[in-house]
Amino acid sequence: MGSFKYIHANEMAMYKNDIRKKEILQDVRKQPIMTRVDKPTKITRAKSVGYKAKQGYVVVRVRVGKGDFRRPRPNHARRPSKSGIYYKLAVSKEQIARNRVSKVFKNMKVVGSYFLIEDGKSKWFEVILVDKTKI
Repeated sequence: MGSFKYIHANEMAMYKNDIRKKEILQDVRKQPIMTRVDKPTKITRAKSVGYKAKQGYVVVRVRVGKGDFRRPRPNHARRPSKSGIYYKLAVSKEQIARNRVSKVFKNMKVVGSYFLIEDGKSKWFEVILVDKTKI
């Protein structure tokens, strides 16, 4: 077996451990919505998405709120039949995270992203970016 298979098995065991998961969640919750990270948290997943440990590659951790889109109910006398319905958005939470990062880092190109961790209110993704001049 290659070395990455062992690293991946170690990462998976780390994320299945509840104590380690709580530690990661505590660290991530304290950070702002968008944080630039020195190196990816899940190395094997980042490499499979397109990360390289070179100059010009950047990893950003993003928080996206959970839940579906709900239209606001009218609070006047009329009551439409379609009021208060939940809608499924056509865009996934991961795609929303990518779009938010690309708006902030305009000189970078999004290479890929992957799911990191979630709690009751939020999901965190890590987005990999590369400098446009380096490609």
